[in-house]
Amino acid sequence: MLRSAIILIAQLAPCIFLMFMGWGLSDVRVFLASPARAGFIAVVLAGAIAVVVLRIDMNPLRKDSSPTGSQSLQLATLLILSVALLWFLPFADRRGLLTLKSNYWRYSGLLLFSIAVIVRVAGLKSLGNYFSAYVVLQPNHRLVREGIYRKIRHPLYLSLLLAPAGVALIFASFLVLPVSFLALLFVRHRIREEECLLASHFGRDFEDYCRHSRKLIPFLL
Repeated sequence: MLRSAIILIAQLAPCIFLMFMGWGLSDVRVFLASPARAGFIAVVLAGAIAVVVLRIDMNPLRKDSSPTGSQSLQLATLLILSVALLWFLPFADRRGLLTLKSNYWRYSGLLLFSIAVIVRVAGLKSLGNYFSAYVVLQPNHRLVREGIYRKIRHPLYLSLLLAPAGVALIFASFLVLPVSFLALLFVRHRIREEECLLASHFGRDFEDYCRHSRKLIPFLL
């Protein structure tokens, strides 16, 4: 539990600090005066508590000896874009740059982000030690079909679609459109890579799994 907590703090603390920096460290009180922004921080903390309580291992760098191709470059690019957005969105929100006018968007974003956190925690819990930011097979890898994976094959990618859009909307940013588009491109590419890998390794078991599940949304997609 302690190791998971340390890894989680190392991931979340810089992100929250970046947002406060973008907004302005001298006026965090105004940042939290918005119910949507305060709710965002509350959901992040609730998700972190769930990860620790459920003893979820958050190590994203597992890759064994499997080849990763250009994945390190892809993940580094994603990290840089994420860091830039976490700083820019609150910066722009406070100064009224590229912002949507209605608070409806902020609460819609909070809902999307909350769903993303729930889906991600459920997916990480079901995956256990098979979780990795890389599309690779772990030692003695098995096809996970329980929990949230019983109905959808890629809950973590679903969370990667919902979370960026949710965060952009929480800060009422017009950037929700390009951010969502880029997230969709990344997720489509990763799903294609992952399903090819799983199909080649698990064969008929994976084909059967595909017949009884959906990629992202139960009964729909």
